[in-house]
Amino acid sequence: MSLNQQGFSGRHPLRVQRIGSDDQPRPTLPQGSRFEIAYVETGEGRQRIGAHTYKASAGDLFLIAPWEIRHFGCQHGLIMWVVAFETDPLTGSAAAAERDVLSGAPEDQSLAYFLRLQAGGERALRVETSDRAGWISRFHSLAEELATDSLGCDAAAQALLKLLLVDVARLAQLRFAHQSPPTRPILLSVFRYIEQRFRAPIGLADVAKAVARSPSYLTDLVRRETGRTVQQWIIHRRMAEARLLLLESGARVKDIGSMIGYDDTGHFIRQFRRANGLTPHRWRLQA
Repeated sequence: MSLNQQGFSGRHPLRVQRIGSDDQPRPTLPQGSRFEIAYVETGEGRQRIGAHTYKASAGDLFLIAPWEIRHFGCQHGLIMWVVAFETDPLTGSAAAAERDVLSGAPEDQSLAYFLRLQAGGERALRVETSDRAGWISRFHSLAEELATDSLGCDAAAQALLKLLLVDVARLAQLRFAHQSPPTRPILLSVFRYIEQRFRAPIGLADVAKAVARSPSYLTDLVRRETGRTVQQWIIHRRMAEARLLLLESGARVKDIGSMIGYDDTGHFIRQFRRANGLTPHRWRLQA
């Protein structure tokens, strides 16, 4: 049952849902770069993100990228807020986005964490008990602005979204405080390049050239800061896209492989089975 659902279709699409069961559809937005923030207000349940399922309880906040399949499983009276939004109003042009990253803009840092929170292990950011009322108030305020036609409501909603992303960025910075600040722009550039080009047959050398670093330096940096190599991140992103295409399209396995940079279908099938435990065909049947 949907407890509350608000949205508007202005220049920058944005949706807010307060849900209490696992049968709600993903908030509907036009095609684009849609991200989600999912926050557990109360209760317990399970959050499926991609190929993994995580426990969810009050105070957990999940960051979900557009390509990730997600599903809420509710137990013990779980109530969850979901904010779905596009990146365009936050980053603007590519040049402006790069300037924002270099100057440490919190909203762009938070989007970087959407990409970086893919390495396995616990995916939730944790909101302390003393701070939870403030987070819930932020979600309510955003929903109320989306529900009104008052003067400036769209601008107010966008401002509230940015404040929410500031909160997310600060929370994530606490989680990733061990990372060296000088490396963050490099990492974001790596993830941005992979996101833009993963459908092409790229490799470590291409990423290193794009960020003006040597392959050996970049390999050591990315492994040290994220726990994965550059090539593993490329494969990870391709596998996430493959799962989405298998689930939401009728494309043949061979064609899906070609769509995500694999000219050799056999190589794609082997990579998919290594990452997911099943061949693409069997995974599609089970999913």
